[in-house]
Amino acid sequence: MNSVEIYRPKGNLAWGFSALALDLLFVVQAVFYANSGDNVFFDLALAALVAAAAYLIWLRPRLLLQSDHVVVVNPFKTEVIEYRSITAIETKWALLLKHSEKTTRVWVAPANGKTRWITDSNQNWRFRKLAKTKASTNLVEVTSMSASQNSDSGVAARLIQERIDSLH
Repeated sequence: MNSVEIYRPKGNLAWGFSALALDLLFVVQAVFYANSGDNVFFDLALAALVAAAAYLIWLRPRLLLQSDHVVVVNPFKTEVIEYRSITAIETKWALLLKHSEKTTRVWVAPANGKTRWITDSNQNWRFRKLAKTKASTNLVEVTSMSASQNSDSGVAARLIQERIDSLH
């Protein structure tokens, strides 16, 4: 298990490269099709700010799963966490690793809010039609959307949990 596995959702890459492409189009427009009186320096500074924000928000964050530790790369901070120091993994809103008296939120592993809302409303609709006694006795254990394999937080948590389990 010496391989390094990089976890980065494709959606983040798509948003990041889309933002950079639109930013590049803005730069081309600002440089080659400027009107008289336009401040090209301001336009280029604004484009640089947008490109930096796109890089920090969508392209830089990632999760590196190595053989004995996980590296969490967030926009402004990189943290190395040993698997054996992880005490809890939470996936309610985003992947949250609790380790050695600290917590680290993983930016690349959010729980998809729209899908969570759809799942919650579907479950509510399904159980609302049952009588109160049947609803309480026939409930099947429902996995929250944030912990399921359909969300980024659930997938990343599963990858980390598999690495932790393989160490024991």
